[in-house]
Amino acid sequence: MMAKRNWIWSVTIWWLLFSAAVLVKSSDLQREVDLLLTGGTVVTVDTSGRVITDGAVAIDGSVIVAVGPSAEVASAVSAIEIVDTSGQVIMPGLVNTHTHAPMVMYRGLADDLALMEWLEQYIFPVEAKTVTPEFVRVGAALAALEMIRSGTTTFVDMYYFEEVIAEVVAEAGLRAVLGQTVIEFPAPDATVPDEALTRADAFIQAW
Repeated sequence: MMAKRNWIWSVTIWWLLFSAAVLVKSSDLQREVDLLLTGGTVVTVDTSGRVITDGAVAIDGSVIVAVGPSAEVASAVSAIEIVDTSGQVIMPGLVNTHTHAPMVMYRGLADDLALMEWLEQYIFPVEAKTVTPEFVRVGAALAALEMIRSGTTTFVDMYYFEEVIAEVVAEAGLRAVLGQTVIEFPAPDATVPDEALTRADAFIQAW
């Protein structure tokens, strides 16, 4: 009788362990995520340069949790939102490595000129009259919107009142490498280079 009872307990425990393993496996395969982009051409830019023609990307919060063929990723996750990206490209964000973001406000001003002529006769004079923290905020916000729309997620910038640009970057959810301008003549945010250096140091400490 005791042997039979032990055998029953052994079978029961084995079945519970097996069921738990199946449940864990099922849970792993159906991880809940916020967003599933599926059906697009995924350009991974990984070390092997994979391009997945019918691919998918699963995102949970701000983390990419799965990349692969659409059928494979779809079977592995349960998404709150699913976006059909057929006929579109899914790829890492672009990086703009040289910007003065608020200068989008001067678009169309004196185009097609030699650099120093453009700067000395047009840009520097108009900046002296127009650049303020609010001007920088509006211009940086417009630049951020245009970058997001074009797929640019990171940029490298140098301008005046750079702390204002940093605030806009944080609000927009972009990434950026930012530097405060230090220049040898009076600028909108510093009358002498030493003042600009002081601003640069404060910017580094704050951000």
